[in-house]
Amino acid sequence: MIPDTEDLAPMPPLAPTRSRRIVLALVVLFLGGSGLVYEYCISTLATHLLGNSVEQFSLIIALMLFAMGIAGLAQRWMRNPERIAEWFVLLETALGLVGGASAVLLYLAFAWLDHFRLVLYGLALLIGFGIGLEIPLLLRINRAWRADLRDNVGDVFSLDYIGALLGALVWAFLLLPLFPLDRISLFLGLANMVAAAITLVAFWRYIQRKVLVVGALGGSAAALAALTMAAPGLVVDARQRLYADPIRHHVQSPYQDIVVTGTGQRFALYLNGHLQFDSEDEFIYHELLVHPAMMAAADPPRRVLVLGGGDGLAVREVLRWPSVEEVLLVDLDPAVTALARTYPPLVELTGGALTDARVITRAAAGVSPGPTIPVTKAAERPRDALIGYTERVAEVALLHLDADAYIRDVPSEWDVVIADFPDPSTPDLAKLFSLELYQALRTRLRPGGVLAVQASSPYFTRSAFWAVRDTLEAAGFRVRSLHAHVPTFGEWGWHVARVDRHPEWTRPLPFAARYLAPPDDVLRAAGVFPPPIDRPDMPPRISTRLDPWVMRLYQRGEPLVGPAVFPGVDDGR
Repeated sequence: MIPDTEDLAPMPPLAPTRSRRIVLALVVLFLGGSGLVYEYCISTLATHLLGNSVEQFSLIIALMLFAMGIAGLAQRWMRNPERIAEWFVLLETALGLVGGASAVLLYLAFAWLDHFRLVLYGLALLIGFGIGLEIPLLLRINRAWRADLRDNVGDVFSLDYIGALLGALVWAFLLLPLFPLDRISLFLGLANMVAAAITLVAFWRYIQRKVLVVGALGGSAAALAALTMAAPGLVVDARQRLYADPIRHHVQSPYQDIVVTGTGQRFALYLNGHLQFDSEDEFIYHELLVHPAMMAAADPPRRVLVLGGGDGLAVREVLRWPSVEEVLLVDLDPAVTALARTYPPLVELTGGALTDARVITRAAAGVSPGPTIPVTKAAERPRDALIGYTERVAEVALLHLDADAYIRDVPSEWDVVIADFPDPSTPDLAKLFSLELYQALRTRLRPGGVLAVQASSPYFTRSAFWAVRDTLEAAGFRVRSLHAHVPTFGEWGWHVARVDRHPEWTRPLPFAARYLAPPDDVLRAAGVFPPPIDRPDMPPRISTRLDPWVMRLYQRGEPLVGPAVFPGVDDGR
């Protein structure tokens, strides 16, 4: 917003020295970038904590822009032209303190407070208000040398927008890949205070309340530095409060927060706070995800594609089939697959699956192959075995990419495809359950090939579960659905699909399973859906990229249908 004539009363005369103008230009560049990074940092943290990236980015950036507009109106009351530089230094000091501490404060609030969203959106408004005051104050400072409104606005806004571009590039390619969010905000806050200090020195002659400004800047910098030193311990304590069992391992990747908890020999993996598996009962989930599809393939499965499942547990089940020659695991986050290769409890649980899989990869646009590891075995002839001779069996490679991009760009054919994607809770995940993806997967299956899809809970997200089946059928598949009770997940469901005919469990298991024993009886029972989890009375819901029905149904969940327990309480019908 451009202040009115009264508000543009001139500051005391300033010598238009080259150094002072360069300082001001650099400050404007930095502020343009730092404001954008604050928005990204808060939005990304909110996504990690609450999920639904589209909702969080939309709300937080909209709230910050709204607050910036309010700040443009509020600066009209800052009428004393002799204190413009002083106000600007104090503003940058406050913004550095609040913005720098924001990520740590939000994480602590999420762990300790019931009304976290009030803190989240309140901080977004407060930081947005501070950012919104910067440009009007800079315009008024710059007017001392650029009295013409067109030149003044051109100088400040062009530098601000260029700074925003630089900030976005630094965020995407430097800060987010290398540093945790709490460190990013703390470092950015300290940088804000450095900008305030530089401005203070450049305009020292025009600061009236020098003791106040220096004291505020020094005290805020000391407080933020102390928080920077204390943040690791505070974050660890807050993170532990979010989990019932002790945290045994933690990794913050650019994509998600990875936590392993456990007591004794039992452990569980969480991604962004969502349970991925519990070592006590994960075999139920993974046996039903993998083996029905392997049993239903027309030919003994040799080439298997696993989409998602970076923990390696689905790969472990695939490798129990002697016919398997090639397995390709496609997972978005290298940190998860690295955990499965190196974290001893998970390596033991998977049986070293990610170092035993026989894999062939084919790179394409946007596809980045991961590390390749040779797999060997002891020689079979006694003489060779005695001298320690080994034989090379295969090479194991991991592919790190968006599985949707892989399906679009890599023309391969597979006997079985296992789609072990996260639940379709957000638009970016819902596309992995879309008609377009299933149509692409159909072209990647060999004749008689089988697709298996985890489809969330047929009880808690009943409509979404059956919408996944509707979408598979619309893509040309014939589908059989399965369900089972996984104690740590609750009631869970899967779909098994073929193109030429409905899947049949014609191939016997070549090993003794833990849950599928005997497989025929267990699968027959798993295919029976009692009324509370059977298909609801609704028209077919086909989920597409443009119309993500599965996401809307998943987010809505299932309404209560039982009688009200307490008199006068609405039962939701």
